[in-house]
Amino acid sequence: MEEVKEEKKEEQVEGSIEKNKKNTAKNYVYNLLYNIFLLIVPLITTPYVSRVLAASGVGQYSFVFSLTTYFTMFGALGFTYYAQREIARYQDDKKKQTLIFWEIFICKIVSVGLAMAVNLTLVFTGVYGDNTQLMLIATITIGATLFDISFLFQGNEHFGIIVIRNIVFRIVGIVCIFVFVKKPSDLWLYALIQALIVIASNISLWISLPKYLVKFSPKELSIKRHILPTLRLFIPTVAISVYTVLDRTLIGIMIPGTVTVIEDNQFVVKTYANIENGYYEQAEKIVKMCMVAVTSLSAVMIPKNSSYFQKGMYEEVKNNIYKAISFAFFLGFPVMFGLAAVAMNFSPWFFGPGYDTVPYLIMMFSPLIIFIGLSGIFGNQYLIPAGKDGIFTLSVVFGSVINLGLNLVLIRYYWSIGAVIASVISEIAVMTFQYIYLRKIFSLKRILLSGVKYLILGAIMFAVVFPLNYFVFSPTIYNTLILVAIGMVVYVGLLFLTKDKMLYMIIDKVKSKFARKA
Repeated sequence: MEEVKEEKKEEQVEGSIEKNKKNTAKNYVYNLLYNIFLLIVPLITTPYVSRVLAASGVGQYSFVFSLTTYFTMFGALGFTYYAQREIARYQDDKKKQTLIFWEIFICKIVSVGLAMAVNLTLVFTGVYGDNTQLMLIATITIGATLFDISFLFQGNEHFGIIVIRNIVFRIVGIVCIFVFVKKPSDLWLYALIQALIVIASNISLWISLPKYLVKFSPKELSIKRHILPTLRLFIPTVAISVYTVLDRTLIGIMIPGTVTVIEDNQFVVKTYANIENGYYEQAEKIVKMCMVAVTSLSAVMIPKNSSYFQKGMYEEVKNNIYKAISFAFFLGFPVMFGLAAVAMNFSPWFFGPGYDTVPYLIMMFSPLIIFIGLSGIFGNQYLIPAGKDGIFTLSVVFGSVINLGLNLVLIRYYWSIGAVIASVISEIAVMTFQYIYLRKIFSLKRILLSGVKYLILGAIMFAVVFPLNYFVFSPTIYNTLILVAIGMVVYVGLLFLTKDKMLYMIIDKVKSKFARKA
């Protein structure tokens, strides 16, 4: 009897592994498709917005968005990852998921309400000065945090519904921008469209709630049990904001001086701070846009590895991490080197006049693709699913302290360039801190060996493509596409020459997919 039970248990585990692999692949495709869509959106809207609002308008919105983020961050507390993890732990228990859902929602009513109240107080007391109108509109975005229940679908590994919803509302937003935003003074309309799209998108998910939740008694709710765990994750959320948002805030505050420009046939005084924020915003946007293929896997692996940890399947987790690291190198290095190689050709025609600093910022920003990719794997795919929230928190706090110190020094002297340097160094610090903690679990030698070839091949590709910016191709859309194509041919060709296992594995999987359909 014991042998029969053991065999059944092994069959269940094997079945669970196979099911999880299929779900991971499907969810990765969903997430990748959405992130590809996010790649396309800026390609459509950014050239238009950068020309209509100019660098100063883009920069002012970026500064206001950084202020808004502090309020939305407080409203969300640490629920973004915590709620997803808790839901994932009880994927087969709708009753427990229902209780968790409503307990977290009640907590958010309090936190979001307080965040909105504080912002409105600052708005009506005139603290925001020239940004008062935009910060009043931002109240909508802060309130939208309450209705964000994507954690329920992510925890159940149902990424499809989130992807479809986001795509539909993003398309609506794009159309509205082209229809209503026509001149620099329409900045408030641009901000309003962005805010309304966020809240409408969040509310739309509530239509699907009945499929996930069951009846319960209010007496069964235990709200207090979530307070300490979510506060532990709130600390890294605050720390993350230091080196993802505070840079824009500090650029807006620390850079002095004004310049007179012509807008709507009138002379208008603009601050250098807004213009530098515009440079920084556009450069970071392009780099993070190119980062999606590398970071897509992290989002779908959080619930997967949480489930594995719950079942004690630790070897599966380790294998997932090593595969994710190899994949990050396989895609990350060519994207990093390719972006740096074409930045000088791409920026002038894409952003239009007035963005001369942006290509240099893009080149300096490009290493983030590797460092954020790796820290995302260590943090989001291992530490959080393993419940190591304290270590995750310390790593982010460590990086944010370094970022804050560097920003305070470098922005004063080097403006947006200083902010870029601070961002890159802080991401290296976070990644290093996380690996030091995990060094006994994951072999550094194995990690480095899995990436050294892709580093060399990416560098060779850069050496071929970058000189062509100066000696062959002028900055046009067609020439940029030619440069990208040359880079891809060089990199993929080198992969074939070196008989790369990752490349052949991907080819085999694609072939098998088409074979099944046939």
